[in-house]
Amino acid sequence: MFKGKFCFETTINQPLNEVWAFFSKNTNLAEITGFPKVKVTGDQEVSKGARVNLELNFVVLTLTWKARIIDVKEGAFFTDVAEKAPFPFRIWTHTHRFVSEGSKTKMVDEVEFSSWIPAPIIKLMLYGMFFDRKKQIKKHEPL
Repeated sequence: MFKGKFCFETTINQPLNEVWAFFSKNTNLAEITGFPKVKVTGDQEVSKGARVNLELNFVVLTLTWKARIIDVKEGAFFTDVAEKAPFPFRIWTHTHRFVSEGSKTKMVDEVEFSSWIPAPIIKLMLYGMFFDRKKQIKKHEPL
């Protein structure tokens, strides 16, 4: 088993209260994910204990991801953990941090994981995923 940590920053051209309002709705994850297509079910709002279920559609294969939100500080961060993560992940903890920068917001994604494949490969995959998400966020501004 391999372990690693990954961090990615995105500056969003909107104030913190608007960014938090968007990201506090679990269903908006589908709006900012280009590939794979994501269907979000489970609890709609970000709150401690909320369950978030994802269907990841890779065209020829659909994977299920089940997570639970374990901690929330409104306007500052929330953390989700995978209860059922698809291959190649074994363990996944993701903290979404939001920092006000005046009329903009810095979003920091911090991921701790263990996986079946080496961490450098996972980090490359995560970079691609979060870079694509950053592009999708820019397309949706204002959120």
